[in-house]
Amino acid sequence: MKKIGIFILLLSFVSGNDMIYGQEKKTKKQRQEEQAEKVRKMVEDRDYKFSAQTALPMSGSTLNLTGGYDLSVSKDTIVAYLPYFGRAYVAPMDNTQTGIQFESTKFEYEREDAKKDGWNIYITPIDGQKRYELTLRVSSSGSATLMVNDDTRQSITFYGYIGERKKK
Repeated sequence: MKKIGIFILLLSFVSGNDMIYGQEKKTKKQRQEEQAEKVRKMVEDRDYKFSAQTALPMSGSTLNLTGGYDLSVSKDTIVAYLPYFGRAYVAPMDNTQTGIQFESTKFEYEREDAKKDGWNIYITPIDGQKRYELTLRVSSSGSATLMVNDDTRQSITFYGYIGERKKK
């Protein structure tokens, strides 16, 4: 009898533990739904940052990137700081401008729902000397693919994720 009483006491403590601390364990599906809602809000508000983790140039293999390469998107500004690997058709006049680096306040921005999951985003800056066409494919989990087309170099693709943009 004593063992049954201890077992019931222990069982009630373990099952009521979440109630004691006021926390509710979330299922995997609930966490995925919350992440999808967070990503949807960032994409719809045009307030996010794409962080590149790997690069895939047209000629070559996949390259792992160190942190710090990103594309920041807000309603009024696009800022790109990305590396470039591949063939250039025209040599840059300034040797320090070898990557994909620009800040644009005049740009075309179009967003559409993807067929299966997520969004396709098309960005074309129109105020710079170089003409870039950016295609960003974002899934509801936050993983993303950025394809950069440049009329003076081969295209390059970046894989990474989107997250919250740091406010200045």
